[in-house]
Amino acid sequence: AGAAGDRGVAGTGRGAATVDVAGSGETDGVDKALRLIDEARAAATGALDDLRAVMHSIHPAVLADRGLGAAVRALALDLATPVTVTGEPPADLAPAVETAVYFAIAESLANVAKHSGAAAATVRFERSRGSLRIEVTDDGTGGADPARGTGLRGIGDRLDAIDARLRVDSPVGGPTRISITVPVEPS
Repeated sequence: AGAAGDRGVAGTGRGAATVDVAGSGETDGVDKALRLIDEARAAATGALDDLRAVMHSIHPAVLADRGLGAAVRALALDLATPVTVTGEPPADLAPAVETAVYFAIAESLANVAKHSGAAAATVRFERSRGSLRIEVTDDGTGGADPARGTGLRGIGDRLDAIDARLRVDSPVGGPTRISITVPVEPS
């Protein structure tokens, strides 16, 4: 080993670590350091998992792989409230537009499931000259108001970024109709 106070290195299963060879009482510090390294490794792994989740939420794989129409249909299949999807969005939407519209529809459908008491909902894509219109309707209790909650305001903010418009028509007693109008290039 060496003279008094010299340290050797031993394998611990967690990588190489310094051990107390001369009885100087420094193993407590080594154990603390190893615990900190383990905690840092766990935190880094957690951060990477969180980053993957954020990246997935920024542009879900189904959206990238199959397009907006198929992604919305897949989303509709996961809801407890039956949702009918009609029409097709244009295939050539910019990725930022597709993503914003997808999340606006997803939030609208989440609101249907959480708050409306609806027995059914629909998502309708309709293309007209210079715009794509999406309507999310439900047969629930109505009363949705962007001024009273962050969800609808968040949808509006997301759509503002792509110059799209949000209109909410939700009288008390229902039904609720959310209209999204997105400018698109004429084909």
